[in-house]
Amino acid sequence: MATKKAHTAELMKLAGKLPALIEALEAEITEVAERMATLKKAGLVYATEHWRKDANDEPKYFYLLYPQKPGEPRRRDYVGCDPEKIEEARAGIERGKEYDALEAQQSALAGRVRRATGALQDAGLCLSR
Repeated sequence: MATKKAHTAELMKLAGKLPALIEALEAEITEVAERMATLKKAGLVYATEHWRKDANDEPKYFYLLYPQKPGEPRRRDYVGCDPEKIEEARAGIERGKEYDALEAQQSALAGRVRRATGALQDAGLCLSR
């Protein structure tokens, strides 16, 4: 009996690590999703900043320029020269960038889940033969 167990001991050891690895992956997926929801709730801005200059050629009026959509004029939102409004607009732009990065991370995590699922299905088939 001891010889039989020696053949599968490494397999059992590897299988025993899987629940903790799966839980860690699930925690990472949840963390990313929660952060994305927080960012979305705070407001995402997908625009670039643009400054209109004053008579002395100094930046004075802050605008948000959004990507142009086919068949529509380019959207420009006036923010003004209030430092708090400018900072909030810039924070929204940063939230949009962070959200996009997290979306890419979420996609990569989903890919890891798919690959691991396939590998475990293959392992199950290998063991059942």
